[in-house]
Amino acid sequence: MLHSKKTGMITASLIMLIGGCMEGATETVEKEANPLVSVQSYTGQGYDLPNGKENDKIAEASRDKVISSTEKFFLDTYKTNVKVHNIVGNKDGASVFVESVDEPRFHTFVVIPIDNKGKVRLEGIWTEEGQVELSIKSGLYAMIYEEQLKTLDTYLEGVVKEHPVVGKQEEAIQKTSSTGYTTPYYYISIAGKSLDGLYEAYINEPKKTKEEWQAEANNLQASPEDFIITIQLYMKEKGAKPNQKVFDQMVADLEKMENLSPGSYSVFLNDNTINKGSAKNTKEDKLELNYPNEIIIP
Repeated sequence: MLHSKKTGMITASLIMLIGGCMEGATETVEKEANPLVSVQSYTGQGYDLPNGKENDKIAEASRDKVISSTEKFFLDTYKTNVKVHNIVGNKDGASVFVESVDEPRFHTFVVIPIDNKGKVRLEGIWTEEGQVELSIKSGLYAMIYEEQLKTLDTYLEGVVKEHPVVGKQEEAIQKTSSTGYTTPYYYISIAGKSLDGLYEAYINEPKKTKEEWQAEANNLQASPEDFIITIQLYMKEKGAKPNQKVFDQMVADLEKMENLSPGSYSVFLNDNTINKGSAKNTKEDKLELNYPNEIIIP
């Protein structure tokens, strides 16, 4: 498990992925006989949240209003244009998954309540504390360290070409992810109050250029442990177990790689499967380099 300090965004995302619906320990999600599919074929189909089946139908019936209200909420509250990719019912309403239209690029979501009479309460849209803010910070980080992240992108693209591994489909990311800056191969989480100053600057003046944000970052005083880069790859072939040799090579390469952005790098290599309901690999035989042994890049 990752250290709790370092998984603030991840933990918030997991909590929010059930739409604030952890009030009862008896809540369940209807299970399929075989919910596992190949990662290459997974585009978000079957993704669900606890006890959200009925609200899913209600929210879908008001889809246009849900979308317009969500877009307005982000523009008014976060000075950010977003595109809605998915609306998923939860116990108390609907979780709306969005992606920013421009930089800073990030994925996140909000919740729109549905009352016990089946009315969609568009005026009551809300977010888990810090959820959207951390996602925006993640996108700002990606802007600031754009050149260094290109090093990581190029390397991982090469790994996928040379070895029997793949990343997630883009459509699956759009419909199910709330992990800030997210690519098919990794996502970036920001811990605690790191980048608070940059976030405030963004809310006050969101139209700054990338160069201006990079200049703002010159005075950053943050620990590499506050920036969590989580690499997630999957085996390409159905039935193939995570390849130890490929995993070890990735870890060795990252440990000696130059021009990486500062941060704490974790590496996961899964088999070929995704659980449709959770949009995650749920097998226990994954290979992982994680806290407290992650790679720290100063």
